[in-house]
Amino acid sequence: MTDFLGHFSFSNFKGRRVSLSYSMLGYKSDNRSFFMPGNEGKIEAPATHLEPFSVEIADVNILKVIPVVVNGDTVQFNFNAYKFRENSLLEDALKSLPGFQVGRDGSVTFNGQPIKKVKVDNKVFFGGDLLTATRNLPVDFIKNVQAIDFYGDKEEETGVKQGDPEKILNITLKDDHKKIYFGQVTGGGGTNSRYLGSFGANKFDDGRELSILGSFNNTNTNLFSFGNPEGGNRNRNSLDIGDYADPIDGLNEVSSAGINFSDRWRKNTTFNASYSFVRQKNETEGISKLTSTYIGNKIEREESYKINNVDQSHKLKFGFDTKFVNSDLLKIDGNLTFNKLRGANNKLTRLTNSSTKNQGVYRDLADQISPNGDLEATYSKAFKKNGRKLVGHAVLNSNNVEKRESVFEEYDETDREVVKGFRKDQFIEQNNYTNSTRASLSYVEPFLEHSLFEFSYEFDVTRIEAVRLVKDQLPSLEQRYVDSLTVDYDYFFKNNKTGITYQYEPNKKFKMIAGFAVQPLYMEGKLTNDTMVYRYDNINLMPTAKIIYRFSKEMDWQMDYKGKNNQPSFSQIAPVVDNTNSRNVIIGNPELKAESAHRIATTLRKSFTSSMQYFETNFAYNFILNKIVSDKRSSVNSTIQETTFKNTTGYYDCRWYYMFNTPFINDDFQLDLTGNTDYFNNLSFIDEKKRTTKQLVMNQSLQLKYLWSDYIESVFNANYMWNNTRYDIPFRTNINVETMFWGLGARGYLNDNLSLGLEMSQRYNNGYANDFMNKNQTIMNGFVELTFFRNKSALLRLQGYDLFDQNKTMGIVSEYIGNDVYEAKNSRLGRYFMLSLNVRLQKFPKKR
Repeated sequence: MTDFLGHFSFSNFKGRRVSLSYSMLGYKSDNRSFFMPGNEGKIEAPATHLEPFSVEIADVNILKVIPVVVNGDTVQFNFNAYKFRENSLLEDALKSLPGFQVGRDGSVTFNGQPIKKVKVDNKVFFGGDLLTATRNLPVDFIKNVQAIDFYGDKEEETGVKQGDPEKILNITLKDDHKKIYFGQVTGGGGTNSRYLGSFGANKFDDGRELSILGSFNNTNTNLFSFGNPEGGNRNRNSLDIGDYADPIDGLNEVSSAGINFSDRWRKNTTFNASYSFVRQKNETEGISKLTSTYIGNKIEREESYKINNVDQSHKLKFGFDTKFVNSDLLKIDGNLTFNKLRGANNKLTRLTNSSTKNQGVYRDLADQISPNGDLEATYSKAFKKNGRKLVGHAVLNSNNVEKRESVFEEYDETDREVVKGFRKDQFIEQNNYTNSTRASLSYVEPFLEHSLFEFSYEFDVTRIEAVRLVKDQLPSLEQRYVDSLTVDYDYFFKNNKTGITYQYEPNKKFKMIAGFAVQPLYMEGKLTNDTMVYRYDNINLMPTAKIIYRFSKEMDWQMDYKGKNNQPSFSQIAPVVDNTNSRNVIIGNPELKAESAHRIATTLRKSFTSSMQYFETNFAYNFILNKIVSDKRSSVNSTIQETTFKNTTGYYDCRWYYMFNTPFINDDFQLDLTGNTDYFNNLSFIDEKKRTTKQLVMNQSLQLKYLWSDYIESVFNANYMWNNTRYDIPFRTNINVETMFWGLGARGYLNDNLSLGLEMSQRYNNGYANDFMNKNQTIMNGFVELTFFRNKSALLRLQGYDLFDQNKTMGIVSEYIGNDVYEAKNSRLGRYFMLSLNVRLQKFPKKR
């Protein structure tokens, strides 16, 4: 710095030669040297002139990873484009990705559809179990995840994709993380005797995988999914995600363990196998009210109940696929399960109508074992001509149930001050054996330049053998089997479908599929020692159509039509009396026909890659011919109801939904909007008269995620649901149920090792028929986490769940159809505090 006269001053240097460098941005630099004479140490530097100067900088390539890539049936999320906390698991990462929703129980949906299976590097991981992957794989190992519409092994081979796909998740590991060892150990204890423990050891060796996992807890924190989620194209319950209440009814003690092995034999052959054991003990208490309205007779049934179940399940899954030298492909998958269930149900019941009241107890104790197995095989024959294929597909399934049940029922009935007692004590033996075989053969032949034909034949055979013996155990009578309640029934279902499908795809923008099939059906049922044989046969004509138009790489539209048959369940066709519940008697109808279901749907998808936005909307119209519906009747001035089943026409439903994901304000905010409107025209018969129940369900959901640097993560959820049900027994009645909730979750990092979290949701219920349903619920959870050890491998967590203790009575169930209004409230997990420690270990092989 100069002095106030503009002079520079330097001191404490030796020598007499001074070198000065002059530089300024946009000018050539200059150097001057001076000799300092005498001892004064002062010199006046002459003026210096710098000449203008510029230079062209070489091109600089700025690389940005595209966050989301949409490619037909696959949506890929590249993890390098996102920020995730160090040492977080895949489940935490999915919560921050657009379109993904993760429930407190670990269930995952993508754009409203449930994820049913998971793969790692395109190989089935731990039998496809979702929770095993999301709660064990660290984010640091993952390169990308793909949400894929999977139509089935046969459809993947033929290339003709029709029907309804299921959503699966494929996880791609980073190239330098395909050989790694990792694991974790967790233990915790808390108030109200809550406990939690889990362990996991995993080895990945680029094609060879070994995983050993286990857990035990009574906090509904599961390690396994207990089987894949079931349902249609869209899981409507996913719109409730964001409510921080535990969604599982009752108190549950769960113990589970499993092992998974996958190996690559030679270059083109892989094998995988997994075994898991799960034991779940459930205790649920609840109350319910069922109102059944007939002309001149209104029956109200109130119950308080306690259910205890112990469910043990062994599952063995295996898969094998190989590609031969001639490019033929063989794929085999198998499942073996053995389930043992012991359940006890105790009820206090009260039934009333205008003149009759009965009150008493109902108890049943059941032991059930169910060994099941299925085998699926696909063989694809390759030809020299590109596109020509011969694909065979077969599925063998065996489902057996053996049940032993003790039923006791006792109540007093008061009719105009006349009291009568009723008592029943029965021992029921049931053996149901169901075996089915489904096989198909498809030949695909290219036609001209952009077309192909598929010629297919498929047959499906199902046989059911059922035996039911009922023994009267009342002490006042000699123990004997009741002939009128005995079942010995054989059921046979067969269909053959021959079809042809034409696919035209002139370019990457347009694709059309049109097909037609002829499907003869045959059903037969016969009671042993009865000369009567119930038969039904029919020929269905089943057209299919699908059109896909891609406006661009980011936008496509499709429309499809599909028909299928639904056979009746065994309980609907068995022509015997089931009076296990003496006041709700069920009788099957052996003359039922198979349903003929038809679906027309259209979908529009649009993604905006540059702005990380995604939009999808779908409308579907379903109508069913020969719809199987209930046929109910009651005796005059009686509380006893009888239900059977029959076919009818006139059922339809319309379903519309949309979803939109977008950054909001900036990339730190992520907004998800989801909504649906469903209309159902349900049918039933009441006292021999056809009745209609019209139901309109509207739901709107909003989720806003906010990430502020590395210090705060937060999410805001809001949801509104309106359920309007109208029925005409005995007069036009409207039920308007409204449910609204909002939720807020936030997590702050005080430093690299300490974080705090808080979750809160408020639910409002209104319009239910019973006051015990119209209760509001406030849920608040909090936690403190401390990480330590090298690489933050240890996590100490102190958490408080349901701080206001309001979740324990909020298991709400409702159903409105026909002349029934059913509402129930079940117990759930309540408040507890827990301290837990999690230690994660990982090891990379030494690089050579």
